[in-house]
Amino acid sequence: MKIKEGVVMTGLQLQMRDVLIAADQIWKDAGQELVVTEGTGGTHSAGSLHYYGYALDLRSRDFSLAELNDVVDKLNKALGSYYNVVVHNTHIHVEYDKAKYL
Repeated sequence: MKIKEGVVMTGLQLQMRDVLIAADQIWKDAGQELVVTEGTGGTHSAGSLHYYGYALDLRSRDFSLAELNDVVDKLNKALGSYYNVVVHNTHIHVEYDKAKYL
């Protein structure tokens, strides 16, 4: 697993550890190295869970569309309903839906 240079992980919540563990294995199984492209830093929409340490962005550009769909499906299954996995143009956004479960 790599953390992209400049990515801030300070303040990341414990629930996001499960994301990192699951994603690292899923990426390895797909023949790729997991790259975290955003943690608690960066600029996001107002109220974004990134600011509270409950969201991560993961690099997706190295996957074909079929591989991406497979990775997202596996990530959803591994994490369960507590997490939202959203595909954006440049990355996969994963968040712990703290409003529902805390």
